[in-house]
This record gives sequence, C-alpha cells and structure tokens, in this order.
Amino acid sequence: MRYARNPAVLWRSTSLGPVVLIPGRALPTRLSGLAAVVWEVLDDPLAAAELDGEVAQLLEGSMDLSGCLAELLGADLVVPSTP
Repeated sequence: MRYARNPAVLWRSTSLGPVVLIPGRALPTRLSGLAAVVWEVLDDPLAAAELDGEVAQLLEGSMDLSGCLAELLGADLVVPSTP
C-alpha cells in the first residue's frame, strides 16, 4: 500500500511545522514531532518501506511509523493511494 496526503486537507508549512485544516473541522491543527516529518515527506505517495527510508534519512535513524500512520489515517490526514 502507498500513502498520500489527503488532497481535501488544506495546509501550510510554517516555521513551527505544518498547519492543517481537516475537512469538517472548524479550527486548524499544527502537526508536530513524527507526524510533521511524515507529512512533509509525503510530497508524493510513498509505500511504507519508502516512507521508512525517507524518514530515517531525515532523522538519521529508523523509527516505527505504524502508530503515527495509524493516527494520520484515523484523522483523515493521510489516505491509502494506488500506484
């Protein structure tokens, strides 16, 4: 499976991290930590292994992204993408 940013989410990159407006919500949310890194890396849809590699390169070490991806998927910020 590939992961992509939800195209319905409005967002801006700021010096404090990405700020997103999830459809149906009144207020924007600032992403931080691992969620912000994953969001920024998803310029193009990526498979889990590709995403792991990109994040590991940025953070200079591998991390388990499964929990972060589950949260981003649950919040409707990231969606499954077909190749």
